[in-house]
Amino acid sequence: MEPVVRTRDTFLVNRALMIVAYVYGWEVANRLREMDIEVEYHGVLRRIKHIYVNGKVAFSIRASDGLLIPTIHGASLVDSWIRVNSETAPFVKQGRSVPVKSIVEVKNASQNMDVAIVDESGGVIGVGRLIITPEEAKTVGRGFMAKTRHHVK
Repeated sequence: MEPVVRTRDTFLVNRALMIVAYVYGWEVANRLREMDIEVEYHGVLRRIKHIYVNGKVAFSIRASDGLLIPTIHGASLVDSWIRVNSETAPFVKQGRSVPVKSIVEVKNASQNMDVAIVDESGGVIGVGRLIITPEEAKTVGRGFMAKTRHHVK
């Protein structure tokens, strides 16, 4: 088998969707099942590397634990996000971390989870990893809620 193969193999696609369901829930996995999904598979390591949705990279698999890191395209497909106010959105677009004070709303998110960062109009402006839990954010008045991984330029 070649080292890296991009395939629509049913077994590998279902395996990738199971990882999506584990991290983001069955609703997201079932929604993705209806789309055109391809998997980039590393034959030597026997691991999934990337998940493509409609021809674009939507998720990368983190090598350390096998969980997902969404890209900007993938962030628009998941139901886990944090909404920031309009003052903070330009800074997130520059790649800055998200302060606790700027959070307007949090949906389906937990600590150390990669989530979409959306502006007040609902557009994805970045992807970040939550540093603290949403419950802690309510009690702590300062610090950062999420570290931005990817951002819209």
